[in-house]
Amino acid sequence: MRPLLLSIPLALLATTVQAQNVPFNSGEHEDFTRLVATLPTSDTAWTINRTGQGYRIKIEGDALNLDTENVFDKIPRTRLADIRANDRTGEVDLTLACNCRVVTIPYNERYVIFDIREDLSSEPEDVPQIPLSFGEAVESESPQRLFRFSALEAAKPVPLTPTIEQKPEQKPDFSGLLALETFVNRNVQVTTLRQDLIKQVDRATSQNLLDSQIQMPKPSNAAGSVEMANGSQFKTPATPGKNMDHIPPQASIGLDGENLNIAAYNVIDEVGRDIAALLNGKMGVGTCMPDSAVNIAEWSGDKSFVEELAKIRRTLVGEFDRTDEKAIKKLVQLYVHYTFGAEALQALQLLPNTGETRVLSAMSHIVDGEVPVGDDNVFAQQGHCSGHVALWAALSGERLTGESAINGAMDGLNTLPRHLREYLGPKLSNALVNQGETEAATLVLNGIERSNPQPGTSFDFAQANLDAEMGNTDQADSTLEDIATQNTDLATHAVVELIDSHVKQDLPPSHDTISLVGALAVEHKVGAMGPPLRRAHALARMLVREFEPAFEIIGEIEERDGVSAAVEVRSRLTNAMINHAQDFDIVSFTLSESLADPGKISPDTALALAQKMFELGFVGETKRLLQTAQNTHKNDAKRLLKARIALAESLPRRAEAELLGMTSPEAERVRAEARSLVGDHEMAAKMLSDLGDTQSAEEQNWLGGNLDALSGSETEVYRQTSDLIANSVAGNSEEDASPQGILARNRGLLENSAESRKLLDELLNWHRLTEPSS
Repeated sequence: MRPLLLSIPLALLATTVQAQNVPFNSGEHEDFTRLVATLPTSDTAWTINRTGQGYRIKIEGDALNLDTENVFDKIPRTRLADIRANDRTGEVDLTLACNCRVVTIPYNERYVIFDIREDLSSEPEDVPQIPLSFGEAVESESPQRLFRFSALEAAKPVPLTPTIEQKPEQKPDFSGLLALETFVNRNVQVTTLRQDLIKQVDRATSQNLLDSQIQMPKPSNAAGSVEMANGSQFKTPATPGKNMDHIPPQASIGLDGENLNIAAYNVIDEVGRDIAALLNGKMGVGTCMPDSAVNIAEWSGDKSFVEELAKIRRTLVGEFDRTDEKAIKKLVQLYVHYTFGAEALQALQLLPNTGETRVLSAMSHIVDGEVPVGDDNVFAQQGHCSGHVALWAALSGERLTGESAINGAMDGLNTLPRHLREYLGPKLSNALVNQGETEAATLVLNGIERSNPQPGTSFDFAQANLDAEMGNTDQADSTLEDIATQNTDLATHAVVELIDSHVKQDLPPSHDTISLVGALAVEHKVGAMGPPLRRAHALARMLVREFEPAFEIIGEIEERDGVSAAVEVRSRLTNAMINHAQDFDIVSFTLSESLADPGKISPDTALALAQKMFELGFVGETKRLLQTAQNTHKNDAKRLLKARIALAESLPRRAEAELLGMTSPEAERVRAEARSLVGDHEMAAKMLSDLGDTQSAEEQNWLGGNLDALSGSETEVYRQTSDLIANSVAGNSEEDASPQGILARNRGLLENSAESRKLLDELLNWHRLTEPSS
């Protein structure tokens, strides 16, 4: 019978050893939630199927250990509500919390990626999805045509399906935009884009990146002709299961929101999108404006501004008091050439809204020191271009991508007249510095300085920004201080940049600088520079540790600039207060400013303040701050603080539950405190001993009565107490066996009483209770 009983544990042990771990790791992204499963081998089979409220993953194999315990440590439950694993069946059930779909990506043989993404498609899910396939049907004033590009069809004539001719509608005027009639030859662009598309499709086919969704039509008997399927092959099938094109509706939205019937799945189809836009009189995403569209250097003659203006004004009004649109356009160009942006915008109101006037409007905003936004910014998608338009794209706030675009912007600047180079050059330098292109910014400023040794305040401001980016903070601060004291338009910008520089270095500004920024904030209270000046004033007070006036300024920021602006500055001020203020001031400002109320400070700052308030003994305020920080992702610091709060409220089991899965030394110390609170002093002593805290471990052994562990203690009082008790027990045993009488035993006890009283006094002093602070 005994061998049989022994074989059962051995069999269970063998089963445990043979179990194959399948861990599931998680990660949160802006657009999706990611799960990564590590399969036991590269040959392990797996499947995934849609269920009622989620998906079910099935992993083939025996004795699987599906580890999903730590999935929610790094992700919220916004997309994935729950995950349940069944080791016996090898199934993992995903319960979704949104209208999402799971996209699977096998990776590196043993890994499988499961991305939970928003489901934007309204089509049936069982329609075959082909990774790379597109169809295009573009509405135009000509008869409807169907395009299906491939290496074979592009080189041969394609018969068109007969359609019913419709009466052409009047086409909108896009003559100025990309100068479809003036600046650009549309046919040349369409041909170029079409050839580029064919090359990319051929390359994708040769690399097995493009699969045919519909079998290619076989050549007809007639030599040199290729059959083309009728228009029904481009329609989404009414019933699933057919091998037809599936075009999701979100892929067919054009540049201006219209339906272009284009299915874009990757960058290859962007070329087809540009073709469709051009055929409809629009600007393609990858299309660049020609240099002639922004040739500002030719918008003025050899005469002075007054003479040019007088000449144009004589032609503004013709017969019957009618204005001449060509003369008005020349007037706008002249204003832009001499940087009169406001006057140019006023004159543009007399012209119809065309593509060319939109270009002039954007340039007018730029030369007037503003950034065009929305529909006024025709340079929004020109940051990749290598022509002179890259200059205006950079000045409009667009990021330049690639060395060719940066070179194009610098070439465009060099072609401008001197007054425009000196005016727009510093602006371009600032834009390049913001993008980290310090070398190009240096070249721009060097070119300006060569032509004019004293270029002006805007050049100095740009040089200060460049110096700050390159680490020359002392020189940058000195230049900004000089500009801030001058009576120029850049004085307010300089003082704001100066305060930001001090904040980055954590250096207090001078009292003169603080007084200056305060005065400017009052002077520009209702102006465009009011918000940045108020923010700079509050940060300046923060740097000199004047927290009370800084909080008063934040109250004004919240009243005038909105809640979000106040939250950003208040969070900075609160972090500085935690690090530098006295404990009494921290408690006082936390209560007086109601920093524990939701929405007052950022979640991360609320968590830092909660930790500080807990250290000061304010458990209730700590719990309120943790509720304010509940929007943050679940992290170890937050869980650790919750566990400490549970201990403070005498809830050791809850504290241990908060620490599940954590292995840091801080977590182990809190676990030891929880073990001690429930009376398990032996386990608490072991945890503290493993952490290297010998003194605390000895205290736990003393509380648990483990005298054997204290016999070799480094603390003398513990060691003496252990020896005395051990000797007393041994002495009592010997006396019981000895023939001595009661008088002899009492005499021995009296002789040792002095030593016992002394040791007891030392123990009381060692564990003396501290007096409560007032």
